[in-house]
Amino acid sequence: MCRPYGYIPSKGVGAAKSRARRSKLWIRTVGFPYDRCWMIVTEAEGRFVTQRQEPKLAVIEAHMPEAAFVGDGQAEADSAAALTLAAPGIGSIKVPLKTQATPAWKHVRCHDWKGDAIDEGDVVADWLSTFLKQRVRLVKYGGVPGAAGLDEDCHRRSSAKGWYSGGQSETAFSDAFPFLVTFQASLNDLNQRLEAPVSMNRFRPNIVLDGEQAPWAEDEWGMRNIRVQLSQGNAVDLELCKPCSRCTVPLVEQETAEKRLQPILAMKDFRTGKHLGFDKFGKYADTPVYRGGTVINTTFFGWDAVPMQIGSVISVGNSVTIR
Repeated sequence: MCRPYGYIPSKGVGAAKSRARRSKLWIRTVGFPYDRCWMIVTEAEGRFVTQRQEPKLAVIEAHMPEAAFVGDGQAEADSAAALTLAAPGIGSIKVPLKTQATPAWKHVRCHDWKGDAIDEGDVVADWLSTFLKQRVRLVKYGGVPGAAGLDEDCHRRSSAKGWYSGGQSETAFSDAFPFLVTFQASLNDLNQRLEAPVSMNRFRPNIVLDGEQAPWAEDEWGMRNIRVQLSQGNAVDLELCKPCSRCTVPLVEQETAEKRLQPILAMKDFRTGKHLGFDKFGKYADTPVYRGGTVINTTFFGWDAVPMQIGSVISVGNSVTIR
C-alpha cells in the first residue's frame, strides 16, 4: 500500500511539524508540489545549509496554505497565499508564493549543483539569520520544470545523473532525486533493535510503502520499478534508482533538534555497504560512488526514485506492485 508521506517545503527545516500530510498529491516533474522548493543558504557564498551543519533547523516549522494547491498541484494565482515559517522565540513570518515580476536572483550551491535561485528578500533573511545566529538567505527554485534544455538552464537542476533510464530527470532542492521511498516494515525491524524507537520523519521520505513485504525486502529489488495503481485502471510508475545512503540528519530528533547516536549507530551493525554487498545491485558495484572508500561504512535506508510519468494524483491506500 502506498502512503504519500507528504512534503517539506524548505530543505533542511523540521520534518515533524512541517510535513504536510495530504490524502492525495500530484506527481510533478520535480516531485510533489512544493517539496523542497525553498532552501536556506549562506549569505556570502550561497552554500546550502541543512541539519547536517545546523541541527536547530529541525524546530523551524514550514506550512503551506490550502490555496496553494489548485489545478495540477502548484499555482500562484492567489496573491495572498504564502509560505509560513515559525520558530521558537521569534514567532512566525510569511513569504508570498507569488513570484515577483522581476525576481532577484542569487547564485547558490546545492551539493554539486551550482545555479541561480530566487532570493526571497531581506525580511525573511533577517528573520532566519536571527534564529540561526549566522547570515543566511532563503531562496526558491526558479526553474520551469519539464521544459527542454535542462542542462543549459542555470535556473534548473538535474537529478543525479547515471542512475535512471530516461533521458532526463529534474529535481528542486532535494539531495539528488525528486522522490525518496521508504518502507514501514524495515523501520519496524530497525526499531526493534533500538532502546527507543525513532519516527519515519528522521529519514525524511516523501513516499512510504506499507504492506505485507518482509523487512528489508527492498534490498533484493535492484533496478526495478514501483507501479502505483490509481483509480479507473490508471497507474503511475516510479523508477528505483539506487539505495539511499544516509548522512547524519537521521541522528537529529525532529521534535527537539537534539542530536543523538541512534539510529545510525545500530545501522552500522547491519546496513552498511559492506554488509549489503553491492555486487547484488548490478551496476551499483561498478560506479565510482559505490567503489571502495568510505561507502563501505556508509549506512543505507530507502530508495531514491524518479517518476516515469507525471500529472497523476497518488492517494493514501493506492495499491503497489514491484515490476
